[in-house]
Amino acid sequence: MPVVTDETGREYPAQHVQAHSITGRRRILFSTVLPPMGYRQFRIGKGYLAPVSKVSASGNTLENEFFRITISDNGEIGIYDKEFSREVFRGGATGCKGVIIDDPSDTWSHEVVDFTKSTKGDYKYTTKGEIGSFGNARLTIIENGPLRAAIDVVTRYGDSDMSIQWMLTSGSRRIEANVTLNWHEKLKMLKFSFPVNVETPEATYETPYGHIIRKTEGEEDPGQRWIDVTGENKGYGLAVFNDAKYGYCVHGSDMHITVSRSAPFAYHGPDPISKLDPDNYYYRMDQGIQTLRLMLIPHTNCWRHINAPRIAEEFIAPPIVAYQGIHDGTMEKSASYLSIDAPNVTIPAVKLSEDGNEGIIRLVETLGKETNFSLNFPSAGYTWNGRIKPYEIKTLRLDTRYGSIKEVNLLEE
Repeated sequence: MPVVTDETGREYPAQHVQAHSITGRRRILFSTVLPPMGYRQFRIGKGYLAPVSKVSASGNTLENEFFRITISDNGEIGIYDKEFSREVFRGGATGCKGVIIDDPSDTWSHEVVDFTKSTKGDYKYTTKGEIGSFGNARLTIIENGPLRAAIDVVTRYGDSDMSIQWMLTSGSRRIEANVTLNWHEKLKMLKFSFPVNVETPEATYETPYGHIIRKTEGEEDPGQRWIDVTGENKGYGLAVFNDAKYGYCVHGSDMHITVSRSAPFAYHGPDPISKLDPDNYYYRMDQGIQTLRLMLIPHTNCWRHINAPRIAEEFIAPPIVAYQGIHDGTMEKSASYLSIDAPNVTIPAVKLSEDGNEGIIRLVETLGKETNFSLNFPSAGYTWNGRIKPYEIKTLRLDTRYGSIKEVNLLEE
């Protein structure tokens, strides 16, 4: 068992996890806190620092302090929230079902607003709706504590197969998954279904620098990195994050993420796609291997309670790991270059100005509340105090010669 030591000499328990290479290299998992917009040095050594294990994998079950995840014979998952004594999905193990939908629409799905219904207008496409699902699951335990446990779930449909590696970490309410899809279907669509176990649902989609609440009537809508379905009086809900897909729909409390389609490239109606020569070969959308990451967070209250925008930033931009040999070096072993003290204000851009040689820092308020904040530059011993309005995008221009900051518009003027 490896032991990880930080720059202060503190030791952290660690866990070996499967490496991407099988040439003898091993990856190491441990839990720590990193300085904001900074770095830390850790040393890896031999030893044994046994943590109290509160996460495990057994058979078709993953479990930690907060959740018990059960995987069905067809690969769907059930999540029992132990902290709040409730099933997250209607019917138990029905979550993340790989639903196959008949999709005879053209490349752009002209005039299609709901893939489970016939279209209207000049584009005379009809659909049979849901026609199948991935199933016949094969389960393999690939990690089993003490810090994280994981089960690989392999399922099939038609000529396609899919692997989803579900992971639970000790002490965390975040459920993560790595998805690898090998897609070889024609005129079909794959959606992941999450039938959230709530009444009177409200669906919230992330938009660029904001959010929007939409109807729960099954229409296909765009979104960004997360979608949330929360029940009446904001009592309980589920937020789902992903790093690759941006099409969603919610029918009642059943949240769908659109994963793949298989229409021919650049085929434009209104002629029905059925007129294509069945004996010809066509290059089709989304064929072959593709990957994405998912994260599920069941929660009380609403998405603001867990600060979904901030979690999305953490999820999309994980820390960068640089391995090096042991040497003294010239830099501090740990440092932070920029931080902000308001959890609802993020920094989506730090860059050079379009003209001159000054710095540009862009801030965004994400939870809809006016906020006072301090922008700190620890390495320079400098602090700038400001106030930001709900959902405001604020641009600051930093004179690197004198360390002064002034507020400018989006054109940096």
